[in-house]
Amino acid sequence: MGEQVRCAAAEATYNRWWLIGLFGGHLILGILAATWMFTVAARLPGELAIHWNAKGEVDGWTSLWGIATTTVLTMVGVGGIIAVLAVVSRGQNTLIARIGAGVGVGFGIGAGALMVAVVAGQIGLADTSRAEISGPVMGAGLGLAAVLGVLPMWLYRPGEMDRTQSPAVLAANDVATAADSPLVAQAQERAARGESLRVKVSMGARAWLLCIGVGGVVALSTYFIFPVLSVLGVAVAAIIWVFCQGTAIIGADGVKVLASGLWRVMPLEWKEIHKATVEDIQALDYGGWGFRINGGSVGFIMGSGPAIVIDAGFHQTFVISMPDAQTAAEAAALVNAYVHTTTVQN
Repeated sequence: MGEQVRCAAAEATYNRWWLIGLFGGHLILGILAATWMFTVAARLPGELAIHWNAKGEVDGWTSLWGIATTTVLTMVGVGGIIAVLAVVSRGQNTLIARIGAGVGVGFGIGAGALMVAVVAGQIGLADTSRAEISGPVMGAGLGLAAVLGVLPMWLYRPGEMDRTQSPAVLAANDVATAADSPLVAQAQERAARGESLRVKVSMGARAWLLCIGVGGVVALSTYFIFPVLSVLGVAVAAIIWVFCQGTAIIGADGVKVLASGLWRVMPLEWKEIHKATVEDIQALDYGGWGFRINGGSVGFIMGSGPAIVIDAGFHQTFVISMPDAQTAAEAAALVNAYVHTTTVQN
């Protein structure tokens, strides 16, 4: 359980500073590690070993700039993102968020320590024939990672997330569900004519951050296993991109979402739907962004905010993000109108 001792605004500020500190801390430590590498540049071979095969033979090389850049990107792209995602996901479980923040810090510093140990093992060598990872440096780095990884678990104390529905969403839900609402009457007329509503939804600028972040983590992680596998990062980023935008369609045949306008997900017939409401959602409550399946919920989640929540019975809900509360009200009213029309016809 979280220790909620702050008001909603203070809680948001508290977690914002933790996000900045965790991400910025990895960036600063990565830059410091890279800076140290350049201080010993004169004592290093022209090309640095970066990968060893199963026999312990060097089979991958890079420049000093290459390994320094990799150090910064690895610490920020792996450790920083894990820690940040842990803080963002605190709505699901505050204890797991604290543990995740610590794991992210430990993992990021450990990855940076590996890069520093790789460089330290080549100081004073004329070439890379005897290059190795420095054991003492690696050991010290892992010890530091363990100590600093424990600190966020101990110090980070998030409270429960504020799930109060915004006035705009409450008003939108009222006009979408009230029997005497003009919007409901209009939706019933549209349903009687068999009209459709198409709503484009997108993550916007967050899509680039998500694709580059996850794709970069996959690429960097697989590079150290086998360099060619790093192309998997591009494939993963492309797959994620497909589900970062789509079109929700409400029509005579039911409800569906076309991811990137092509792939149909969440197809629902009217006989499966009980009703629709408008709600303020938290993306992490449904497992994150994109096409999500989480327990009894299926969602096309583009972010936290207004969404239509479709009740399909048997504790099953289908959630579709909406660009704004007004559009969500229009969509929910049309869903309910079609449900009513289909029920009357049957």
